[in-house]
Amino acid sequence: MSKLRDQRGMTLTELLCTIIVMLMVSALMAVGVGFSVRTYRSSMQRSEAQVLASTLTTAISDKLRYCGSVSSTGDKIFIQEVGSVSGSDSGEIFRVSDSGEVVLDEAGEKRLLGSKAYPQGIKVSELTMEYDPDSRIFHIAFTIVGDEEQELAACDFDVKHINYSES
Repeated sequence: MSKLRDQRGMTLTELLCTIIVMLMVSALMAVGVGFSVRTYRSSMQRSEAQVLASTLTTAISDKLRYCGSVSSTGDKIFIQEVGSVSGSDSGEIFRVSDSGEVVLDEAGEKRLLGSKAYPQGIKVSELTMEYDPDSRIFHIAFTIVGDEEQELAACDFDVKHINYSES
């Protein structure tokens, strides 16, 4: 009987202290995991925006470098032989659709890139294009934004129109 009295279990105070320590560790882990998930998503969104910027730069450069005739009216530039409409008198127009995708026509039906090129709520918010007919150089600038409309990437580049013929 004396052996049973010498072996004491945990007291209620020790048990409560252990539970409080475990709760504090669990709370710290939950905050840390939440922070790391937000940081990962932000990093992935910035990375995807850089990929989209590179893809758009290449696609726009390819279209403009080898396009047909170019004429400017006000703030719009009409470009002949862009995309699948070859030899059209009306030409094509680069602009940003309501969904934030770059399109090639007024109606917004002809996309420059597929919808999967704009992942995780990333979209193009602004697209400006200028054309200097003397030097035959397009100047293009666009901004890519994320879910909360924060700027993720901005591009500003020039393209030389090389498929040019004197009339």
